[in-house]
Amino acid sequence: MKKRRLEKKSSEKKSAFSGAIKDLENEINKLRKEKNDVNKLLGSISSAINIDRSKETELQNKIAQLIEREAKLNEKRKGLQSKIEGVSDKIGKISKIKTELSDI
Repeated sequence: MKKRRLEKKSSEKKSAFSGAIKDLENEINKLRKEKNDVNKLLGSISSAINIDRSKETELQNKIAQLIEREAKLNEKRKGLQSKIEGVSDKIGKISKIKTELSDI
């Protein structure tokens, strides 16, 4: 009788361990799936970051080109402003001469 009782307790323990092992396996599988999902998400986020970095670099290059162009245009404007001032001076001198000649 003792032997049967021991066998029964032993089989109950095996059954309990078996159930616990199955639960652990299920939990491990669930965690693996979550890990894979997180890795996929991380990959897509990394890809998006790389795209954003590339776009940022492209925009920085465009800004640099625009700054360079602006500097050239400012130089041209200064040159033209100087020419305008020279022409204005000449017009003023011509007007003065014209006034002096009309007084004669």
